[in-house]
Amino acid sequence: MKCRRQAANYTFKHSETRHFVKLGTQPDVRHDLKEAFDFVAKHDFNHIELLLDHPLYSLDYLNPKDVLELKSSYDIELLLHAPSANTNFIALSSFIRRASYEELKRTCEFAEKCEAKVVTFHIGWNPGFINAGKFYFDVSLYDKHNEKVLRNEMYKFLKDLDTNCILALENTVLIERGLESALNFLLENTDLALTFDVGHNNIVRNEFFIKNFNRVVNIHLHDNNGKRDEHLALGKGNVNLNEIPLKSYKNYLTIETREENAIIETKNYLIRWLNEG
Repeated sequence: MKCRRQAANYTFKHSETRHFVKLGTQPDVRHDLKEAFDFVAKHDFNHIELLLDHPLYSLDYLNPKDVLELKSSYDIELLLHAPSANTNFIALSSFIRRASYEELKRTCEFAEKCEAKVVTFHIGWNPGFINAGKFYFDVSLYDKHNEKVLRNEMYKFLKDLDTNCILALENTVLIERGLESALNFLLENTDLALTFDVGHNNIVRNEFFIKNFNRVVNIHLHDNNGKRDEHLALGKGNVNLNEIPLKSYKNYLTIETREENAIIETKNYLIRWLNEG
């Protein structure tokens, strides 16, 4: 396969300084692996992030040799998004948590084989309850549990993990109280990094991630109207990029609209926004 290219680092001007970003994307949900790499190369992206929840990119079916060959042939950097549909690191069930760590370990081992730079993962969730037609959720029911299992189990996992890739936690649920205490402990005592999702933050604002923005290695880009997770092209909702310290950010920016036209639309929007900054 002779399709080598130089991975692109986009340069933008902010006032009097030059600013370099690594702009990439998750694939269109209709793309198979080869189509995904073709699209990323054609549109001159720096990297691709494979969403391992997708059936075509499942760890049970994806061959790391195929991924590594495409990555090397196109000279594109690779990021992975660990499975999140069936993992929960704060589940009440110890069996579910153990299976979740096994899946994350398997993801990191896969990342090693195909030389992925970053593995993004979700922390999981605590359930609420339907009662008399209403939704009931009391965070205090889970505080001690969340802090305990993360301080004990995730701390051990991160300390024992032998990998060259960066493991980055994404903002999904609100980080407060026991979760915040545990994650502060993990940031202080491990190499855990963060992935900041601007769309998620537009629905559930997570000050924890803003306060620890120096640990962010990947930013997911998509838009919504602040009510539900729509993964629209940037500019189609009310996400405010000015709320994020992008001007000094130099790590990965990953478009997460998962549709060809919306990916290109988001890329063009971001370029205009950065050049106007």
